[in-house]
Amino acid sequence: MKRYSLFLLISLLAGCASTPLVPENSITPVLTHTGGQTLGDTTTLYWYTSQQNRPVKLAEQVQLGDDGHYQSDYRWREGKLREIKRIGEQLDGQQLEPFSLHVRYDTEGNAVFQRYTLGGELIPLSSEQLSQLVRDAERGIDVVKQQRKADVSLVQGTWRHGQFHRCGDDRLLAVNFTPALADSQQHQLLAAQMQGFMLVTGQVRRDALTANGLLLLTQTAQPCLTAPNLLGN
Repeated sequence: MKRYSLFLLISLLAGCASTPLVPENSITPVLTHTGGQTLGDTTTLYWYTSQQNRPVKLAEQVQLGDDGHYQSDYRWREGKLREIKRIGEQLDGQQLEPFSLHVRYDTEGNAVFQRYTLGGELIPLSSEQLSQLVRDAERGIDVVKQQRKADVSLVQGTWRHGQFHRCGDDRLLAVNFTPALADSQQHQLLAAQMQGFMLVTGQVRRDALTANGLLLLTQTAQPCLTAPNLLGN
């Protein structure tokens, strides 16, 4: 359950999300979609904002198992990635150290400003690290787009006396997992159903939630997770 307690810390750091950045052309709608996945020990949650099928903003929360956690905010202008901010903790030697980074790009994709601190020490970013940041942004968009095509998004809520109440509107949903949870996850779910918090990827139809991925589960109540807003509006 260590992963889940660290996600609670991230949610408290994130605070309340602000209204997504709106481009100058506000005639066409600005859309925000959510997604997430777990690969190995890494769980990632995404909030993706677009306009006219072009990226505007991507926020993410990432839990790296015992190797740390972070949250990121990416911003595009006119379809080009222009700015990234990230804060969190990462493994440095044998212990977790706080880190932060801030990168700005010009219209040609060159990193014209960068600042990376780890454990209070200022360290230059390598070209590979800078490239990885861009790949992280592209991967996040791809995940959300693929899940959106499958009509899948993040669904979160609280368990109270065996009933699941969705965040936002407190709607009561019957929950079904397809595929079925592994035995260990099923035991954790049963333990959390009297009082707990759950976040999944899935579909909501009327009063039923069909979940295809369990991303976060706690045995204590916690606030709903919101998108990090490190860059402001």
